[in-house]
Amino acid sequence: MIRISLCDDETQITETLAANIKDIRPDIEVLSFDCGENLLYSKYLYNDIVLLDIEMKGINGIETAEELRKGGYEGMIIFLTSHKEMVFDSFRVKPYNYIVKPIDIDKVNNILNNAINEVIDRKTTHFEAVFNNHTFRIPIEDIYYFESNGRKIDIHSKNGTITILGKMNQIEASLRNKQFFRCHKGYLVNLEHVCEFSNNEIILTNNQRVLISRLKISLFKEAFKAFMKGNIKC
Repeated sequence: MIRISLCDDETQITETLAANIKDIRPDIEVLSFDCGENLLYSKYLYNDIVLLDIEMKGINGIETAEELRKGGYEGMIIFLTSHKEMVFDSFRVKPYNYIVKPIDIDKVNNILNNAINEVIDRKTTHFEAVFNNHTFRIPIEDIYYFESNGRKIDIHSKNGTITILGKMNQIEASLRNKQFFRCHKGYLVNLEHVCEFSNNEIILTNNQRVLISRLKISLFKEAFKAFMKGNIKC
């Protein structure tokens, strides 16, 4: 799921952009805000892309973008502006691109399609997690396994362990068709890091051991065999 937030004090513009985005990809979640303050009060860290008007009542778009970055937002920011010269003031927040008003839908589609494709590419090579108001992008290949811990999930990777709020079922669904296998209700392992296994545990490349459910052992063997056919690692 890709999440895009629109922030402009002109309702007609956010409505037009929202309808246009849905035409590009109907599965995208679109949220609209009429001022920077409301965007900052939202769960903005979960946005993949933010379209942000530079000239708004209250705090302007550049000030809003600065607060987003200070708060840990590392996604794409695309500015909307009627004055090209204001673009130069925004470089410090590392914007992805700019859309000049009045809006040309063809140009908007071109910019958004490129941004969406980059998000999709990033999501297939990285797992994004929010921790202590910061967004982390962890390379898939660096993750050993996910471990359920109540309402929290521990992500064990080459750079250590971070804990996020989440549900294992949701993480498993987001990583479907990748090299992960739910070997136990509490564990989701990266097949790339499996070195050996028995009927009750899996040993990973970092020497950590995770449980494997008796009911999952046959399916795990099939999944691991299929994975190994196309991968010579381990």
